Amino acid sequence: MKRAASARRSRATRLRAADRREHLLDVAAEILRDSGFLALSMERVAERAGVSKGLGYAYFKNADDLAIALYDREVAAVYGRVEEAVRGASSFEARIRAAARAYLDVVAERGALIAALQARLQGRWFARAGRRRVAEFLAFWADQLQGELDVERAVAESLAAAMLSAAEAVSRIAAARRLPRAVAEETCVRFQLGGLRAFRAP
Repeated sequence: MKRAASARRSRATRLRAADRREHLLDVAAEILRDSGFLALSMERVAERAGVSKGLGYAYFKNADDLAIALYDREVAAVYGRVEEAVRGASSFEARIRAAARAYLDVVAERGALIAALQARLQGRWFARAGRRRVAEFLAFWADQLQGELDVERAVAESLAAAMLSAAEAVSRIAAARRLPRAVAEETCVRFQLGGLRAFRAP
């Protein structure tokens, strides 16, 4: 135990500033997964990260600020994976399928952590960064849909929001193990494609 703490302290002192911030976020994620939100404090993060208590405050105002930054990072990872998968697909249907697969994959990996953070921070997170993060993702999809379906921008934005809502609903049901993963993915794809094709210009 002492050897592990010593190794963490040694590693933490060698990190660059940006890497140290990421390290603190990683440690906060570990604490949340291991012990839940009530266990998250700046002191516990510093102790587990192997840094002084004051160092964490150089990056985050308090534990809520750290949690908000962690939530922003996790949500950015979800959207980033989806966008990367979509860019590599060759057709409209392939993009929808790639998006559904990537979304369900990353939510399966990170969903429990995101849900724990969301339950505690959603209001504050949306006030600060959430609306911007979601708006960026919806703009990405609106661009895709506007070009593919030849619809007005406002319609494309509405369809992008509906797609995200459908993916979130299906991922929640899949996470509760009420729907096998393959069925969840196909349900999401068929629902989205069916609705979107109805808007395709004749």
